[in-house]
Amino acid sequence: MVENKPEYKMIVLTRRLKTPGVLETMSEQVPEVKEAFAEIHTKLRQRIEMLGEGDWQVVSHSHSVYNGILVVSFLISN
Repeated sequence: MVENKPEYKMIVLTRRLKTPGVLETMSEQVPEVKEAFAEIHTKLRQRIEMLGEGDWQVVSHSHSVYNGILVVSFLISN
């Protein structure tokens, strides 16, 4: 019996925030943060589609704001 071992990849996406000082708290009440995460989500879907075959799923993610830039990293597996 052949065992299929999952393959893992990392995808890191960024987006500059318009008002970084206000957004350090990452409050979901701030429309800029919602818009930024929506754009990151769209980019993530596009990147996963570019990987081709396989049922890629997000295993974990992390986000932070550094110098006014939202940085989101994703661990994906198929």
